Amino acid sequence: MNILVTGFTGKVGLQVANYLKDQDIPIVCAVRDVEKTKAKFGDAYEYVNLNFSDSSTFDGALENVDRVFLMYPPGEKLQFDTFLKKAKDKEIKHITYLSLKDVQYMPFIHHYKMEKLIKNSQIPYTFVRAGYFMQNLNDFLCKEIKERQRIFVPAGKGKTSFVDTRDLAEISGVSLVNKDKHKNKIYVITGNEALNFFDVAKQMTEVLGVKIEYTNPSVKEFKNYMRKIGEDEGFVNVVVGIHIPTKLGLAKGVKHDYEKLTGKKPTNIKNYIKDYKKNWI
Repeated sequence: MNILVTGFTGKVGLQVANYLKDQDIPIVCAVRDVEKTKAKFGDAYEYVNLNFSDSSTFDGALENVDRVFLMYPPGEKLQFDTFLKKAKDKEIKHITYLSLKDVQYMPFIHHYKMEKLIKNSQIPYTFVRAGYFMQNLNDFLCKEIKERQRIFVPAGKGKTSFVDTRDLAEISGVSLVNKDKHKNKIYVITGNEALNFFDVAKQMTEVLGVKIEYTNPSVKEFKNYMRKIGEDEGFVNVVVGIHIPTKLGLAKGVKHDYEKLTGKKPTNIKNYIKDYKKNWI
């Protein structure tokens, strides 16, 4: 067994690599720039070059591996159909793909199309459909929380089923290691409660000992502010899009697949805030 982990420098791929490494499972981490990644993360992992926009990197990345943790990366002219054909030729035995909760109702997004491509490849798969990442709070929402003590995102009053990426990584890792048990299965991984951002702000206030507010900006207010501070417009539009289902009240569904698969409760928001406390203060 040797597993190729894509998305290593992101929120979930790194956690998958950590989980598998802790289980002493052989892995290779796919990155666009091996030397840059080594400089940041050191030599604790083995790296291989993979760029989904460059099919010349596919053979090398798929050499001597038999399973793949697959994520959809940022970028243009991505050649996933070619990658999957190459994976089939290389006799990859299983792909675990990080997808999105409720993707089956959203044929206009890339995760829907990716699931279809993977199914059509006839490579055995597991789809891990994720709720809203808790780690977004210490990623693109972090600066406003740290500097202005506010959660600033246009999500309205809607609730969402927050999930810890460490829980996603565990399910992904389990599905890769025990591929036969999880062959062609779809799991929806969320936390065990739906919260709005007012609830999250209250929890952060309690844990951090600092008053955190959710300011609930309109989309227009959010875009204007982000433009003013020089954020990339494409990125701003992505953030708006991520939060539209929450704003419309469509993101509150809670599923219990994590508990069924592990026998444990998923990480709750308070414990997550405690674990990442130093990011905001």
